[in-house]
Amino acid sequence: MAGLKLKNLNKIYPNGFHAVHDMNLDIEDNEFVVFVGPSGCGKSTALRMIAGLEEISSGELYIGDRLVNDVSPKDRDIAMVFQNYALYPHMTNYENMAFGLKLRNVPKDEIDKSVKYAAEILGLENLLDRKPKELSGGQRQRIALGRAIVRDPRVFLMDEPLSNLDAKLRVQTRAEISKLHHKLKTTFVYVTHDQTEAMTMGTRIVVLRDGYVMQVDTPTNLYEHPENMFVAGFIGSPQMNFIEGELNQEEGQLFFSFKGGKVAVQEEKAAQLKSLEEPVKKVVMGTRPEHLEVDTIPSEEQETPVENKALVEVTELLGSETYLFLKIMEDQTIVARVDPSIKVSVNDHVIIKPRQDKMHFFHPETEQSLLT
Repeated sequence: MAGLKLKNLNKIYPNGFHAVHDMNLDIEDNEFVVFVGPSGCGKSTALRMIAGLEEISSGELYIGDRLVNDVSPKDRDIAMVFQNYALYPHMTNYENMAFGLKLRNVPKDEIDKSVKYAAEILGLENLLDRKPKELSGGQRQRIALGRAIVRDPRVFLMDEPLSNLDAKLRVQTRAEISKLHHKLKTTFVYVTHDQTEAMTMGTRIVVLRDGYVMQVDTPTNLYEHPENMFVAGFIGSPQMNFIEGELNQEEGQLFFSFKGGKVAVQEEKAAQLKSLEEPVKKVVMGTRPEHLEVDTIPSEEQETPVENKALVEVTELLGSETYLFLKIMEDQTIVARVDPSIKVSVNDHVIIKPRQDKMHFFHPETEQSLLT
């Protein structure tokens, strides 16, 4: 098996479009690394450069210790799984899985052994004699995975393999791919626009935006310590709330003040903000929906002026949790994820309290985190 090394990798198309900018990444052997980002961010282009399906404009790509910039795709010892399955409709599923090995003139008994091994791992033993049109979308994707497994590659590349499946099948197949990674102990590089897939499958996640790497980290660190507003807003659903305001000190205590309220800043975070080389006053505070505490206001006190007051615009009951869409300023709505036991109705007023230990602060111009 093998790791990957991407050194200053760039992709510039003939029309001048710069799809991937100076991508630097070390992927260890047996890692499951996920490239995630919105459409057009360069994630599939980067994967296709690793596969050899896109020419590298500049930079170096290593698979193991081997520089592979000029190595053809078939000689890179990788296997790729596409989102549209790419199965031959006239062949049986067995023939589809065996096809790549036949092209390499692998002996027939070895092919049979490899196909049956892959079929057993994926639970496909009873489907090998059928053709792809007789299978569901999830079964076809497993055949495509099986075709990759039989090649015993050093690296698996997967380009949005679940995007054509319905929600239930996506969850099931996601779990199957994770189990497959643990069984095969091979390096996986996986592309998706779905941050839930990224968070549940990856040992590390590469977040991309407009061809630039915004952050590379474990799912937990990306969620708890985003380096910028893009990562903070992209990872997590519903996304992080952002509130513009100012930092003010009162009697030795640092407060975040915004139109309609203020919140004391935790002592540890306050010390970091005070020690910045370039002190800032205007900031953007970020708080995740589940870290936004909500207190109800008795009906007889609904019109009483109070700090940190918000108007309930929409409620969404999802069974185990409720989303409250809260208007805090004339032009801003934030979301709170609360326990269904909190009973509020549309047009009620509530008091919001961001958890002090979970508040994030970003520079309003650079959008970089102000906390280490």
